[in-house]
Amino acid sequence: MLKRIAVGGWKESPIYETPPVGPVGQGPYFNQVVSFWYTRGKDHLLNYLKGTELFLGRKPRGHWQSREIDLDLLYHGETISKGRPTLPHPETTKRQFVLVPLCDVAPEWIDPLVGRSVQELLVELQTTESPLHFRKVEANEL
Repeated sequence: MLKRIAVGGWKESPIYETPPVGPVGQGPYFNQVVSFWYTRGKDHLLNYLKGTELFLGRKPRGHWQSREIDLDLLYHGETISKGRPTLPHPETTKRQFVLVPLCDVAPEWIDPLVGRSVQELLVELQTTESPLHFRKVEANEL
């Protein structure tokens, strides 16, 4: 569904299986980052992502609960904004499960808020917390 709105520049990371974040008893999470060119605004893109989640069967649940799909808007170019959406996504630099696949797509991307590359942010994060176990999901598993 995201390829439908991309106007070029499509890049995608492998899909990674990681341990869950949040309450115990959840199954593994699957994480991927995609990057693409988009000509409409950040608000329209966020609404499209949330609509896509509903279309794909996301059910309302509490914070940190497992879910069928979760699409987050990490960046919209070099936009910095507060409110909805907050950009860059406020948790991006604190999440290995985001930074690892983001490094596959754009390791040299400079976070406009902190002024450091994604790769630098990942290295820094992994020195302050234990690296997560990442397993690449093979195409035949999908």
